[in-house]
Order: sequence, then C-alpha cells, then structure tokens
Amino acid sequence: MPRKKLFSLTDLELDVMNIVWRLGHATVRQIVEGLREQRPLAYTTVQTVLTILTQKGFVEYTQQGRAYLYRAIIQPEGVRRETVSAVVDKLFAGSSRSLVLHLIESDKFTIEEAQDLKELLDQRLTEDTNA
Repeated sequence: MPRKKLFSLTDLELDVMNIVWRLGHATVRQIVEGLREQRPLAYTTVQTVLTILTQKGFVEYTQQGRAYLYRAIIQPEGVRRETVSAVVDKLFAGSSRSLVLHLIESDKFTIEEAQDLKELLDQRLTEDTNA
C-alpha cells in the first residue's frame, strides 16, 4: 500500500501558503498582491487554490463582510519536516547522512554555512556526551 502523503503541496499551493504564513491571515486580494512580482495570477486562480488548500486541511477561513479571511492550520515547520523526510526516504534511501553530505558537497554551501553546521554539530555532540 502506498505511503499517505501528509503534506503534498504543489509549487503554486506552496507559494500561496508562504504568503498566508508570512501575513498570519490574508484575503484573496492580499495573496494576489503578495504573489504579483513572482507569479502574477488572476483573482479566481488564487481563490481556486485556496479552496483546494481548505479541502486539504491546510487553511481555514472566516467571513469578514464580503471577503474571506484565510489563515493557516498547518505551520511551515510541519510541512518542512514532512517534505524533508520524504526527500530523504525517496532520494537518499532513508539516510539523513547522505542528504547532509550532498548539501555540503554542493557548490551552494558557503563557508559561513559550514561554520554554522560545525557549531551545531559540536553542540549536538556535547549534549549527547553529557546525557
């Protein structure tokens, strides 16, 4: 039996969710405005995406006058956790180590990020030895 996708978001749905997360709550018009530079969309398109996100259980809404005010039910940390877990499972055979090594070896990994990672690993090792 296939694994249930807890957080399956399309790129467009994720763009909409990022606006909702950033604003805390938003109308369709605010989301259209927030997406204007990166992805100009029709009001009805955003409205349809929000209907889908409501059906998926990612957002809920209240009516304020004639407008609907949308707010996220699912927080970005949960989506990140599930998405990274799925990537690790599917692309790295369940190995977080392989994912981290891949990221470190990529050209986009900066010296500052390497230093931050070293400090985080040192802290984690200290915590584990003190436990």
